Parts: sequence; C-alpha cells; structure tokens
Amino acid sequence: MKEKRLENNMTLEQLGDKVGVGKSTVRKWENGMIENMRRDNIVKLSKALDIPVTDILGINKNDMPEDITTIYNQLNSDRQTKVYNYAQHELEEQNKIIDVSEYQENDIYLQSLASAGTGILDLDPTYGEYVPYEGEVPNHYDLAFKISGNSMVPTFEDGEIIFVEKYPNPINGAIMVVQIDEQAYIKKVYLEKDNLRLVSLNQDYDDILADGNNNIRIVGKVVF
Repeated sequence: MKEKRLENNMTLEQLGDKVGVGKSTVRKWENGMIENMRRDNIVKLSKALDIPVTDILGINKNDMPEDITTIYNQLNSDRQTKVYNYAQHELEEQNKIIDVSEYQENDIYLQSLASAGTGILDLDPTYGEYVPYEGEVPNHYDLAFKISGNSMVPTFEDGEIIFVEKYPNPINGAIMVVQIDEQAYIKKVYLEKDNLRLVSLNQDYDDILADGNNNIRIVGKVVF
C-alpha cells in the first residue's frame, strides 16, 4: 500500500483526504496495525490508489474459492433454499454491525442513543457518527451508545457514552441494552419466571416488565 501511495506521489494526508480518514489511520494501515478495515474504506482506497480490492486484502486470485453461483446451481431446491436463507441472515447481521476497531485519534463511533428514561429506538447504523472521546476505552467492545435520560444515575449520567459487548441473551443482574417492542433501554436485567424485568438505578423510575407478548431483543451487556 505504501509503495503504491508513493508511486502516485501522495502523502499520508493526501491519501487520507481521498478516503476520508486521518493520516494516522493511513499510517496504521500501511504498518498493518489495523487488520479489520471498513468495507467502504477498502473500496475508496482501491479507487484512490487504482489497485484491485483483492490486492488490498492480500488475496491471490488463484487462491479464491469457486464462484458461489456455480456451487449453488449444483444443489437441489431444498439445499438452495437453506443456502439462500443463511446468506440472507448473514447479510442482515452484517448490516447491523459497525466495525469500531478503526477510529481516528480519540474518536469513537457512536451507534445511536440508548435510553435511560422513557425509551428511544435508534439502533439503525445509518444514524451513527464519529465523536471525540477523552475517557478510558475498554479493551474490547462492539458498540458505543450515548445515554439519553437519568434513570441510571448515579452510575450513568444523561449524555454519557457507554460501551457494549454484543450478547444475544439476558444475563441476570447485568446492565444491558435491551429493545422492547419499539423502544430501546439501558437497564439492569432480571430474569423471572414469566417476565423479563428491567430495573433503573434511579429509584424514581418504575420497573419495566416484558413477557412473551412483547418483541424482546437483547443488544448486549455494558462493559466498563
């Protein structure tokens, strides 16, 4: 990558401007310090340097697997349906995930709002943005949210950024981001016989109960 940049007489900053990242990020790419590049950045980098995407990914065309359509066409109809359903599921999961491993300097990628009050649904990645962050970042997390509301004070204040590790199942007594029907919350989660109870740390707020009649999605657990 560095060799191709120099061939094009571009500085780190100039290449970063073309891709939309800082020069420090380009330097990390060239030094192999960032392994998981965002897909959109890979495409932009390919165009900026005029090289194939496979070269950026280090893929030898001779090592590429057989075209999936060739394999798909050899399957019977039942197996084709299974492959299609699996591929559709993987695409949906991919579109939900934001790679937070590549942020610039002290910036982090905010997924959206997680309500500590009455509940705000804003989990679509298209609403995400990079924001400056001066606090300590956990060693591992998948998503970052900004809290809306004060039901989790004194532990979490309104406007505070929290870090979440994706986890699909409720953990009894853990602080988690949970979506109930059309609302998303950060609450303490308790498993009961017929209910999932969401508890605020601020005693001014009532508990929230969800059961089999609700659409429940566990986003993940808060990491510190």
